[in-house]
Amino acid sequence: MNFFYPFTIIFCFIFSCKDKSTNCGKVCDNTQELIFQTGFNNATISNTKGSWYDISGIDSQYTSVNNWDTFDENPVIGEFKINCEDGNESQRWAKIQKDPEDAANNVLAFHISEPHIREGTWKKGRVQVDVNRNNCIKEYYQTVRLYLHPDMAYLKEWNEAFAWLSLFEFWNNANWTGEKYPFRVTVNLNKAKKGKVDAIYFNAHSDKYKGLGNWKTIWEETNTSVPVLFGKWLDIEVYIKEGDQNSGRFYMSVTPKDGTKQVVFDITNYTQHPDEKCPDGFSDIHPLKFYTSDDLINYMKDGGKNLEIYWDDWKVYRNVRPQY
Repeated sequence: MNFFYPFTIIFCFIFSCKDKSTNCGKVCDNTQELIFQTGFNNATISNTKGSWYDISGIDSQYTSVNNWDTFDENPVIGEFKINCEDGNESQRWAKIQKDPEDAANNVLAFHISEPHIREGTWKKGRVQVDVNRNNCIKEYYQTVRLYLHPDMAYLKEWNEAFAWLSLFEFWNNANWTGEKYPFRVTVNLNKAKKGKVDAIYFNAHSDKYKGLGNWKTIWEETNTSVPVLFGKWLDIEVYIKEGDQNSGRFYMSVTPKDGTKQVVFDITNYTQHPDEKCPDGFSDIHPLKFYTSDDLINYMKDGGKNLEIYWDDWKVYRNVRPQY
């Protein structure tokens, strides 16, 4: 019998760990670690199962932790995949393409052309990276470059307001895993008013799961001093630390190409469910995400506009903090 199994049961009994946390009772170290880095060079995307895709190859831009085939062999990483959930490549895709501003550079592109996932009586669209079933990721930090297709500025002219176009999401217990106390922190694009607007902004919010598809927002913030730029490369830092209302932290900065760094969010608040007795890190992370509604997708489609984003120079760290 594994010695740690009875130890975990005793630990959870004493400290009231009533969920199915995979890390309950496990001692997580504080090692500062670069887990993975890529510029999407020498990378190949292939279909693995249904609407799941994988990336293979060794990125020649870097000399270490640059092998897609061994990314999820790190003991803190569960599995990596690109998740489209449903549909086919006429409706959505992920591809390695040329940088829209530099043909000598490769990037990862996500594209949605029509809603492809049925959700009850309506549909939605998704292309995202899933890094799921993780262990001991209590502090997560990533840097990445993001380019929003110039056509997406067309969203500023939409008659409708919207708050759902997700770019990053961090799950501290995911609601599809059967664990208790699901909780998430999400970054979206946000257009708060109907009609034509001058700018769209970043929004960050956290939700706890109440069951039966219902969520309750714990905190929310929209930064209206840093407008979202379309058709321009943005260097983005995202940092999240597991904790309660006093120790949890979410941070995000944006540096436009040839511009200055702007702190978009620096929030101290819950990054775990308020009822969680045995916080066990960010079990499921969607670090590169493109997820939105049928109405938004159809608005772009009807206007003949591209709903497309690009990612480059992605670096993933554990127990590393940004320079504030």
